[in-house]
Amino acid sequence: MSKPERRLRPVGDRPLEPVAASRACVVCASTDREPVYDLDPFVISQCACGTHTLWPEPDHVELDEFNDGSGYDAAFALRDDMLAQHARSLAAVERVVRPGRLLDVGCGPGFLLEAAAARGWEPVGVDPSPFSVARARRQGFIAHEGMLEDLDLEPGFDALALLQVVEHMIDPRPLLSECLRLLRPGGALLVATPNPASLLARVKAEAFNYWIPPVHCAWYPPRALGRLLTDAGFRPVRESTWSARTRTLHDGVDIVSSTRLGRGMGVRARRLAGDIVARGADAVGRGTIVEHVAVRWDT
Repeated sequence: MSKPERRLRPVGDRPLEPVAASRACVVCASTDREPVYDLDPFVISQCACGTHTLWPEPDHVELDEFNDGSGYDAAFALRDDMLAQHARSLAAVERVVRPGRLLDVGCGPGFLLEAAAARGWEPVGVDPSPFSVARARRQGFIAHEGMLEDLDLEPGFDALALLQVVEHMIDPRPLLSECLRLLRPGGALLVATPNPASLLARVKAEAFNYWIPPVHCAWYPPRALGRLLTDAGFRPVRESTWSARTRTLHDGVDIVSSTRLGRGMGVRARRLAGDIVARGADAVGRGTIVEHVAVRWDT
């Protein structure tokens, strides 16, 4: 049975009191929050540094659809496109380190493991989902079930990946600390997460595809993500944003379709305009996904 759609309402639909921050911002330590969107019963608030957080903070979220694999149905339909994007992301990592041992934290359906192995890496997966771990093992990969901080793995990895992970936690600093421990000096960390400063987020406002409360509860624009990584002991070396441009999932077309002019276009014209918009958004750091490559640096 599909879940009922949550009705999204922007701030202003009903008066909202200032958000009561239960903790200081993990990026800038501010306790001030401005409410941005009302996603009843949650509110998305924004800190001065640009970090967006969910309030009230979710205590525990059951992800049964990922434990049994049904939550990955859409991802499997986009497998080839995701493999191609992962290859581009890994190429950026390879500017910093040569292929070696790579730990994919939150490996999900295992597409990064596949892409990494094809490029000469020795990938290892970690995921709390029994389905994800079992699938990775069936493909011949080493995979560990559980949360990274609880596994006490041996350090020495050449690269770690956190793809679509940090948005699932209010405070990712303990996770980043463990990543720092596991990386060898000079090793690379790849982080990708939805960009709340993206053009798609600005145009779609409260209907932005990646709010998804309470599963997602924190969103970092490029500069804030870089600061978070720096404070955790990493040195960011490459910042970029990218937008999905597949046949069935095209952020540029989504942007164009959200405008009055775009709704009047034909399918081909909308696709052409969407390509231009998405590429332009990526070029100026307004793509839908923000991606950082950072290295462990030891003073």
